[in-house]
Amino acid sequence: MENISSLIEKLSWSVSEEEKEDAIHKLQNIKEEDLHLLLQPISKDYWDGAAETVIRLGYPRVKSILSGLLEWIQDTNWPGAGEIADFLLEIGDPMIPYVKDVLNQHSDDEEWVYWIFEVLIDHWNKKQVLQIQEELIKISQEKANDLLALRILLAHSMYSKEVVCEIIQRKKDVLVFELKELHDTHPEIDCEALHKEFFNQQPNVIKQFHEHNKERFYICNAISKRQEVLSEIEIFTAECLTS
Repeated sequence: MENISSLIEKLSWSVSEEEKEDAIHKLQNIKEEDLHLLLQPISKDYWDGAAETVIRLGYPRVKSILSGLLEWIQDTNWPGAGEIADFLLEIGDPMIPYVKDVLNQHSDDEEWVYWIFEVLIDHWNKKQVLQIQEELIKISQEKANDLLALRILLAHSMYSKEVVCEIIQRKKDVLVFELKELHDTHPEIDCEALHKEFFNQQPNVIKQFHEHNKERFYICNAISKRQEVLSEIEIFTAECLTS
């Protein structure tokens, strides 16, 4: 067998399909201790080929790198990420401990957790979801991906509509209070006018303008974020709690 690194270098977008196929075929004989070399190797133009290689190896051949494969879907715009996501979904139950670990240890990584919900958890059956119930309840009480967790808890009858409505109302009350406090504490800030003024600046002074007004931008961003969450809650309520 050729050197593993040499074969991986043939997984690039720039390599002919025939040569790439030959490399993928030969990499089916890769040793377990070398599997980690297929995890997003070299640079992004090799990742599609590496993903295809992993998928052809199949489960349980790739069992030792499941945690690394889960990291691959931190951003599903990455090459190969969509294919890896479908592969992990097919694997099913063996992924549960790795998903639990991410939900417990990396719940602050909003984008990663979002994609795990989107491509895995949303498609799990109730028996699978029950195994992460504790983590879902914890996330439902936080500020990031909380609505995703509530949607799953509701869909699998782990929470009743009444319970979800109570939780949603508490979240709305907090947001409304925080918005009022921000407006009352900074009545002089007109966010719409600030952003209009910002976009009217000449390119050479935009950075200086932002630095000079960073406190006002901070307050406006805080207001905007809470308004966005309130809008998301309204959509969630319309979709999940009114039928």
